[in-house]
Amino acid sequence: MLAIITSPGVLVQNGTPSRAIIQALLNISAAGSAVGVTSNLSKPAWFDDAFKGSKVKFIKTDARQNGSVIKEIAKQLNIDPYNVLVLAGKSEDMQMAKNGRAILIAAGWSTDRTIRALGIQVSDAAELEALVSLTHGWTGHWWFEGEKPKYRARALADLSGYGRDVTATQQNFARKLTATVKSGGPQLTALTLLASRSLLIDGVYEVENLLWGVYPSSQVSTGGDDEVLSDFTHRLRTTVSLARFAKRDEPLFIRHTASEKRSLNRGADRTDPTDQITSMHLNPWYKSRLRGRNVIIVDDCTTHGLSFGVAAAFLAAGGASSVTGIALGKFGNTMKYFDIVINSDPFKPIEADQFESAPCVFFAGENDPRAQQSLITLIP
Repeated sequence: MLAIITSPGVLVQNGTPSRAIIQALLNISAAGSAVGVTSNLSKPAWFDDAFKGSKVKFIKTDARQNGSVIKEIAKQLNIDPYNVLVLAGKSEDMQMAKNGRAILIAAGWSTDRTIRALGIQVSDAAELEALVSLTHGWTGHWWFEGEKPKYRARALADLSGYGRDVTATQQNFARKLTATVKSGGPQLTALTLLASRSLLIDGVYEVENLLWGVYPSSQVSTGGDDEVLSDFTHRLRTTVSLARFAKRDEPLFIRHTASEKRSLNRGADRTDPTDQITSMHLNPWYKSRLRGRNVIIVDDCTTHGLSFGVAAAFLAAGGASSVTGIALGKFGNTMKYFDIVINSDPFKPIEADQFESAPCVFFAGENDPRAQQSLITLIP
């Protein structure tokens, strides 16, 4: 079961209650989700007439910003806070969602700059209904999750059956993902929501000193934050993290030399980290800012898991406390765990003799079959 919580101001456009948004909430309620409109002010005069005959409730509460109303609603409905969606129109709504550990959705018609900068947005009533419907049907968690001594790994969906040729499939999926991230719209919004909900199930709000980053592409960095996954990662951060530590145009990793695109070279040893390590380094901007941080690294897809092992080695050398690698898709059952130690300054280029790597081993983990087809369906 889901609960949808919003405030009266979100339902008013140009000084008048929006019939389209009200009808969307009525439809969502009729479909089985709990819907509530909350405020620390009295119930609007138009509310009873707008929601007559429905189960939509008005909830008057003080200090909404502390999130207690979210926790109370979740308790009454016997659901977890990550099954509560908050449609936010102003900063107080955002604070209510974050402090209540709910999923935060921005009303795209809001004029509040803080709200317009949030990651998950709906532009109109139809998109709101579609997003709620998607969330209602998403009962899974990560397709894959595993824990190892130096880092943990997560993958949103299994893409093993998506075509027979893994190499061609990986290229195809990467192109589709890139297009989705660049074009935005409902698909990107839905992708962000699925990843956000899985992070909330993991208790990401309780993790202190978070830092978010993107594993770099094989191309030389241009000096800006232009990786195709950067915007997606910032969307995740604003949705599920209380932290504000993240700087635009300062990527965590710098690719100083183009690396071999591993998916294109079938004959190469795809578990050898040398090319990856010697072609990149940590951004010096983070040299005094990385120590003690718990870092989440996002990559589009993984097969052998080398990117997570390499990222973990750099981040450990830079002083990070923990590393979690998140891939949107995982191919096959060949993911490895890499125990790599960098013996030089990770904020400068690394030579081939400046790191040590133990033989990689199988990265065992747990699978949740409910998540298997999510991305394939989402990005056709």
